[in-house]
Amino acid sequence: MALFDNLFDKHKENRPENTWEKELSFMVVIPKNAADIDDLEQLAGRLQDTGLSVTGRKDISPASGLMLRIASGELQYMVHLDTITVEIPEMFRIQHLFRDIDMEEIQRQTKGLVVEMMFDEHILESYHTQLKIISALLPDCLAVLDHSSEKVLSGKWIQLAAQSNVLPSPRYIFTVQAVAGDSDEVWLHSHGMNRCGLPELEILNSTKEMFNDHYNIIEIMAKRLLESGEPPKEKEPVYLAMVADGIPLMATVVNWKEAVRRYPADILGSMSDRTESHNGNTAAIFCYPNPKAMKKKQYCEVSVYDEYLSHNPIYMLTTQETERMRRLAAERLAYMLKMFGRQNINILVKVGLETDKEFQEQGNGFEHIWFDLKEKHEDTFTAELTQEPYYIKDLHEGAVLTFPYSQITDWIIFTPDGRVTPDDVYLLAYDGWNLQE
Repeated sequence: MALFDNLFDKHKENRPENTWEKELSFMVVIPKNAADIDDLEQLAGRLQDTGLSVTGRKDISPASGLMLRIASGELQYMVHLDTITVEIPEMFRIQHLFRDIDMEEIQRQTKGLVVEMMFDEHILESYHTQLKIISALLPDCLAVLDHSSEKVLSGKWIQLAAQSNVLPSPRYIFTVQAVAGDSDEVWLHSHGMNRCGLPELEILNSTKEMFNDHYNIIEIMAKRLLESGEPPKEKEPVYLAMVADGIPLMATVVNWKEAVRRYPADILGSMSDRTESHNGNTAAIFCYPNPKAMKKKQYCEVSVYDEYLSHNPIYMLTTQETERMRRLAAERLAYMLKMFGRQNINILVKVGLETDKEFQEQGNGFEHIWFDLKEKHEDTFTAELTQEPYYIKDLHEGAVLTFPYSQITDWIIFTPDGRVTPDDVYLLAYDGWNLQE
């Protein structure tokens, strides 16, 4: 951080005071050939041939790499390029599918390209810009180690994401890790939110049976914060899901220091587990089980909802995220249509349907629900409803309807090798599907 502190003094003056409490977004690109990153000046020249441009630079010692001001549209970022010895840390999550031959090639590389920058208040745009920079510098890179979120990203996914007109999903900003001990106890905590000026999120005292359901709570809360771009107000309620008919999940956050005092000193995530990390800008998620508790700020563990969480609760996506998913599904619709009708292929499409009037008055204007694709036509498709709607009383599972393609808000292709979504269509090339047919 010292490098940025010393060089960005003038840049700091133009930013809100609190944004510089953020961590840097630190990524390391694994090249196809180590020689590709020997000449940083030559690499930086590649940016001029893209939608990015170098608008300034800071002079630093050659041993410290390059410090560039890079413009993406109307936004500008200070970016540090350097080289570093590279290996995949044990705790990093492999976010994307890598064939064995690709992983072997990645593990042979010992030198990586550092692409380090500070996000501004445009969080997803900042992340997208970092991917665009990486794509422009090394379009054939093997992988990217996102140290901020402790993820390993596919180089092929990086290319798709950088070329897209749609911002990446907020879930790429962070990772949720589960730490388990010898007992049934599990400590869930995130990595990656601090680079956005937001707290890392955690749930204490989860269990090996329920931690996947509790993971969903952290993910939805994280997405809400990333879209708002603002830190949560401590102990204020946030509506995250409808866990059963008429039962909302109202969550809240509490500073981690207050949270750990609720538990025995030897719990996972206690003070003794935080000597080196998870001891800064971190908040624990709790909930309010009823309006009375909410009014008195008497929060409790999310485990009070455990009996409902395994029964398909409806997690509330914001209009912004639903629209982002719709745009990506539309942008890559051709992949899905070319796969339809092939042997051993099944496709689900999510359709946005207008809800009954009584629910519209409560703010639920559309219900996004899954259909099994049965026929494709020039401008429309026919599909069978796979589930009972919550907010459309006269529509039932098994109904066969025809819609324009514009009503699709998401889709999933099921192949013998796994599922493919709009986000990871690069997998179709891995699996040997010829999309030129």
